[in-house]
Amino acid sequence: MALCLAGMSVKAQAPMPQWTIDLVNMNPDVIDSIHRVAIDYEKVQEAGVNPSNIVSRTYVIYYHQPRKHSEPQGEQFPLRAMMTVYDDVDPTTAMNQLYIGGYALPQWWREDPDLYFSLNAAAGGEIARRYHGNYIWPEYRYFQFSAPVQCYEKLEDMRSEEAAEDFHNLLTAMKKVLHGKWAVSGGSKGGEAALLQHAFHPEDADAFVPYVAPFFDNNCDTVMQHYWLNNGWNKDYLKTFRDIQRTFIKRKEQIYPLFQKMSRYYGTTSEEKIYGNYLARVAHFGLDEHAYSDTAAINDAIQYNGNIMYLNDIYGYNDSVYAIMLLDCSFKLKYFGERISVLRGQYQAPARGPQPKRVGAIPRGVTEAEWWNYGEIGKDEQGYQYQSKVELGYYDLRFNDIVGPDTAATLNADYKQYVGTLRDFDNPYYKDFPFDISLYNRAVTTTQNATKPIIFIYGEDDPWTGAAMKDEYINGTNVQKFILPGQNHGASFSSNTDIAKCNAIRTALDAVFGAPQSIENTPFPSGEGWGEAHKLLRDGQILILRGNKTYTITGAEVL
Repeated sequence: MALCLAGMSVKAQAPMPQWTIDLVNMNPDVIDSIHRVAIDYEKVQEAGVNPSNIVSRTYVIYYHQPRKHSEPQGEQFPLRAMMTVYDDVDPTTAMNQLYIGGYALPQWWREDPDLYFSLNAAAGGEIARRYHGNYIWPEYRYFQFSAPVQCYEKLEDMRSEEAAEDFHNLLTAMKKVLHGKWAVSGGSKGGEAALLQHAFHPEDADAFVPYVAPFFDNNCDTVMQHYWLNNGWNKDYLKTFRDIQRTFIKRKEQIYPLFQKMSRYYGTTSEEKIYGNYLARVAHFGLDEHAYSDTAAINDAIQYNGNIMYLNDIYGYNDSVYAIMLLDCSFKLKYFGERISVLRGQYQAPARGPQPKRVGAIPRGVTEAEWWNYGEIGKDEQGYQYQSKVELGYYDLRFNDIVGPDTAATLNADYKQYVGTLRDFDNPYYKDFPFDISLYNRAVTTTQNATKPIIFIYGEDDPWTGAAMKDEYINGTNVQKFILPGQNHGASFSSNTDIAKCNAIRTALDAVFGAPQSIENTPFPSGEGWGEAHKLLRDGQILILRGNKTYTITGAEVL
């Protein structure tokens, strides 16, 4: 196959390194092509970063996969992966982190992968950063660019076992060129996929690290909601959210008509659907804040919201404010000023923004119409809902813990009728698929009997921790589970919320991958302002980037 040559230098196109050529030549039946992602120097400089401080380079890899692995000679499609390597390390000998996101490659990663990898300390690449290794992020089958023609006519081919075979093929091909050790990790749905990779192919990696991975044994599980109400987080904050939810219910006759008129679907769809949307938003209200916001941000939002609610007591806008909370599906009223006209009686939905456009070239095998024209729910969501319905399981929220039993019974019945699990109300197609518990059973059995290290990482404040791998399947020798206090759905051992637990995670990883080669544990210089700086490793020297200036670890500016 032809090798795409996309240069990174603004002066001249750099030749592709030999390992990329070898990767294609040694895997003609798997690897389609590989090209280098160009650095957007203008964007880098806008971010206050000296381009010379970008210490990594990213490549896009396309590799062939059969639609059904049981029919390897049947229909094929190109699956995409992104790979980031360090400039000063030989990729062929470095360790490798395969990170499974479980969905499409995110927008921010596609736009500026080198800038993101160099500056971001999030969980995704923290293992590769710790060991100065290669970071590989494959797209999940049937998402974004990695989908066959008319892929949603046969959702049965989107099963987890098929995806595990995709990743196994990629790993097998890349190991011909990349000879270092391997970690398979992933977050949330990708964390499930990381554990399932162990369940199907334990030989693929030297260690498996699922982050914030839920494991449901049915497709309407309330365990997450119970955890949300009883574990972690600040109980005063939780009471604030519960009081707002009860207001949505208590004043439903006043708030719902406003919600209905402000809905973008008003006049274009049935009232039952809008009412179902209302109930779903009430049941889910606060979930995102609980899962993704830290307590300081919530405290600020509570104070800000309190000021707004006080002002609106004077003007009598409170029911409208509550309706806007639900419409925006957010506790934070930062857009209040932009929607004041709505509060003054102009009950109409705000204008919809521009429709999304594809980034980059249209992928081979998937037409523009095939991707976007699929009703109100995007195709990525369709695929996820299918997997949840048939094998991964799903969380379900009910009203029992919010209001009394009589009111809860009525609302639960309405919820089931108008919303249902996995939006059955909107998508009758899913009702015909029964849940198959065999994948769950395989995951817990292979975990309990694991001979390879498996390290589970969860956040104590994360509702999804309620569906964490159960302690009874943690064998204590090869498998360990860490719940980090003060962390949520973005939990990572780089955050040090519990130094002892984070160090235990590092120790477990070091036992597999050796002494860390990164700069993670290097302290910042003493003094103010370093918390917003970023550590870099360049030419074997640890440097610190703050704004557009570079410093040594002692705080001396590098000229």
